[in-house]
Amino acid sequence: MNAKTLSILAGVFLAVLGAFLGGMWTTYKNWWPWRQVDEARVAWRSFRATGRVMPLDTYARRRPGAADTRHAIHDANAAAPGYWVINRFDADTGTYVLELFDGQGTLINTHPIDYSRIMDGGDPGEFAHIATMMPDGSVIVVWDDAPGMARLDACGDPLWSKTDQIYHHSLERGVDGYWTWQSAIWNGGEDQRMIRFDPETGEILESIDLIDDVILKSPANALAMQVPEEFEFDRTTRYGDRADIFHPNDVEELMPEMAAAFPQFEAGDLLISNRNIDQVAVIGRKTGEVKWSVYGPWQHQHDADFLPDGTISIFSNNTDRFRSSIIRIDPKTGETEDIFYGKGVDFDSFIMGKQQRLPNGNWLIVATIQGRVLEVTPEGKLVREYNNIIDDNYNALVLYAEYLPPDYLTTVPACAK
Repeated sequence: MNAKTLSILAGVFLAVLGAFLGGMWTTYKNWWPWRQVDEARVAWRSFRATGRVMPLDTYARRRPGAADTRHAIHDANAAAPGYWVINRFDADTGTYVLELFDGQGTLINTHPIDYSRIMDGGDPGEFAHIATMMPDGSVIVVWDDAPGMARLDACGDPLWSKTDQIYHHSLERGVDGYWTWQSAIWNGGEDQRMIRFDPETGEILESIDLIDDVILKSPANALAMQVPEEFEFDRTTRYGDRADIFHPNDVEELMPEMAAAFPQFEAGDLLISNRNIDQVAVIGRKTGEVKWSVYGPWQHQHDADFLPDGTISIFSNNTDRFRSSIIRIDPKTGETEDIFYGKGVDFDSFIMGKQQRLPNGNWLIVATIQGRVLEVTPEGKLVREYNNIIDDNYNALVLYAEYLPPDYLTTVPACAK
């Protein structure tokens, strides 16, 4: 083999190696052209499955035994009387909507959740993670992956909006205002604040910084949050640049009417969930002290709630275990239980999810990825369900759902357009 041939072969080898390394690097950094290749792959997979082009993780195979109608009431006498609010992905339009149903499962109103109405040039189908209904029938929504929080009327038009920060994962009522998480860059970064805002105007009334007001307050707090001494925080973390060490996904105020059941805490203290360290904790609202912190037995959990009996309930996603659960813990004793163990309540959501204890003792369970909402009795009997049906084989995503008592609404929403 002569020198010229060797030179050509070496050039070809280096070109192939360069292309390979370039491809690996663009994959690692999620740059063009890998993004386009990956998007095409996701689109083709969804089209093969559903006949539609759908975003990743917005559809899943229907559960065996799931109802064949979107809304099914199996035992009207056992179901809690009231409304259901369901925030779902609409596979027909590729957008998100919030729907209000009465106790018989009749659709009352559909609120479009269109990000382009609050952000010029925004994607109408931007991921809308949480939407909760106010007594006047309007809706507060946060988008998680894009800057924005807004209050929308019955037709989906903004009454107010904020696009200065990321607002994410949680919308919970407090004594004076609502709570959510706020971040400057991305909902999984290290820069995180618990904020209380006025639902009438969107004005921020209170802000508690997870780093400055909690972790750096004391060595005990840092230890409870699994942060070693002299850890250098990065408040500019973007997706893929650095590990998502906390991923906070819930913040809830201890209301005065429940405070007596939790003598170790004070009214106003904040219950938080940090998914990526499997942590549920209570933060002293006045001092920033981590008053209580537990890591599991839940796994990649969501939606921790104070309960009137002095216990805390948690949606345990059990990622990669193919069956989620609702776990209850007594913070006074540390005693835990899987409340539906052995009762045949089968649901699974490897991310997201919600649970709500209802006034009659039933539980509302949102299996987000499965596109299902279930109402079950404490004994595990299924009395009501919703399936976000695409076809005989697939459901689309249900991001969030909540139960509202019959007297909650002062105005029943109706869009006149």
